[in-house]
Amino acid sequence: MPFYVFAWIASFLFGLVGIIGKLTSKHSISNPWLFNFLWTLLSLLLILPVALINNVGIPSHWTNLTFVALFNALFNTFYILGISMLDVSVMVPLLNLRTGFVAIIGALFLGEILSVSQYFLVVLIFLGGLFVSVEEKFTLRSFFKFPILIAILCTLSYTLMGVFTKGAIAENGYWEVTLWSPILSQIMLLVTIPKFKKEIGKINLKQACAVFTMSLALALGVMIENRAYKENVVITNIITALPFSLVMAFLFSIFAPKLLEKHTFKVYAIRFTAAAIMIVSALKLSM
Repeated sequence: MPFYVFAWIASFLFGLVGIIGKLTSKHSISNPWLFNFLWTLLSLLLILPVALINNVGIPSHWTNLTFVALFNALFNTFYILGISMLDVSVMVPLLNLRTGFVAIIGALFLGEILSVSQYFLVVLIFLGGLFVSVEEKFTLRSFFKFPILIAILCTLSYTLMGVFTKGAIAENGYWEVTLWSPILSQIMLLVTIPKFKKEIGKINLKQACAVFTMSLALALGVMIENRAYKENVVITNIITALPFSLVMAFLFSIFAPKLLEKHTFKVYAIRFTAAAIMIVSALKLSM
């Protein structure tokens, strides 16, 4: 199959992750700490056999790897918290702030000075983040609220995880980082057990299946995306950056408004426009 078919499949699966996550947090697992622990654990169990088949070894350098694991644990935690507090049509597009964060981190700590046009793109990304959170009664206060802060921390954690991942892979190898960073993350998340320990024994098959499906969609999405990257990076990035979660959320609002979320057409029009601005600006900035 052509690479763009793999890219479209991966993009759809990534959109599905956000939708399943929101449905699970809203209708199945209300405790985000339990949800997060199960999600990371099942994701690790899916990675394990694939890593073993690829002859994964024991890492020789642990500093960068530990930072990868730390920010991975924070990203997963903030993602589940964010998806439980925000509309999926807000949470997922805000992840595009990561390109803006990369530019800022590069300028502040790595001496990578951007051009005026590049700084303009960074501003557009953050303005897009402001308008993607619009609701029926839009005020600036709708952006400056705690759930939006959680989404921003989620994106920042993801950005920092990427910064340390490059060095960790150079030191240890791809599969060593792919397996051992989630192992370390899972160990770090043990500190959250007191927040859900009374509910562990009450997990039912429906809840486990929902989280497993979310983990499987993410794992398949990453593997299929990597297949597309082998042939074309730029177009694959464009396709996988498309806001499928936003499209799915909009369809839910029409055909099943009580199941996921419901807003007016005007709100979704603004959110689609803001997400498009963020995506286009991020892609131009990364070229």
